[in-house]
Amino acid sequence: MCGGAPVAFDRRRFLAGVTATAAGVAALGFGASPAAAAEPDGGWGRTIPNSRIGLQMYSVRDAFMSQPEAVLAALARAGYRNLEFAGFPGGTDPAHAREIRPLLDKYGLRAVSSHHGYAEFTDEARLDELIEMARILGQQYIVCPGGVPDTAEGFAAAGPAFNRAGEKIRRAGMKLGYHNHTGEFLGHGPDGRTFYQILLDASDPHLLYMELDMGWSSAAGLSAQDNVELIRANLGRMLLAHVKDLDANGNLADLGTGVVDYRTILSGATRLGMREFIIENDDQSNPLTDSRADRMHDYLAALRLG
Repeated sequence: MCGGAPVAFDRRRFLAGVTATAAGVAALGFGASPAAAAEPDGGWGRTIPNSRIGLQMYSVRDAFMSQPEAVLAALARAGYRNLEFAGFPGGTDPAHAREIRPLLDKYGLRAVSSHHGYAEFTDEARLDELIEMARILGQQYIVCPGGVPDTAEGFAAAGPAFNRAGEKIRRAGMKLGYHNHTGEFLGHGPDGRTFYQILLDASDPHLLYMELDMGWSSAAGLSAQDNVELIRANLGRMLLAHVKDLDANGNLADLGTGVVDYRTILSGATRLGMREFIIENDDQSNPLTDSRADRMHDYLAALRLG
């Protein structure tokens, strides 16, 4: 989720990453990875099962806020079973989560996770509310999509802060996640590490998991193979993905219409233990008046993996 914040973009690096995928998955040696050896193909075959495909509700935010039940019903008809929330109509609090839960049950939908800003994880009272909302909705994950000070020092300090929040979330039976944009890969500390690596190194892998936004990582210049190798380097830690597409100029595009090489990335991700694949397009659509969310779901469900 972008939340309206500007996202740094380097078109030259993005295009270089997009064109660096010709070797495909075969060159990446999945057979040797521990995850692949333990569970070939993720146990799924050559497509992602519908039980693992979701939608970030930021993609339909205005429609959801104005007509929540109609939007949930439309998404269920489109084939979605999993949702990741970014606020509720009327307020992001336990009382409004209680209003949403019966609608999820009515339409056979599952809340996988939700997005909340960094400051909410460092406020103990607010953290308790986030956990309560997640409990009401039946979530497995609570995710921070940004708000960390955009410096090497900021990401170094965020590691221990996320550890504290992650321990509390773990005790509640859930996992804390972090969602990237482009800046975590474009920014570097004085030792040359990216901000993303600084956060990985500063946090406990059992307390902070990663939601890899593959669109933004690609926009930052990671090739399809780079994305796969990042997942491989953090086996067991990268459990969720945002599946977001971009056109050749780096503009947001509906999934399946852009240039991000998702066959390569997702072929690797499914073999390396990633569990949840959440479609997002910050350029929002309205499932009550268009079929964009439907088409993105159908594209991902039909994508043949290597």
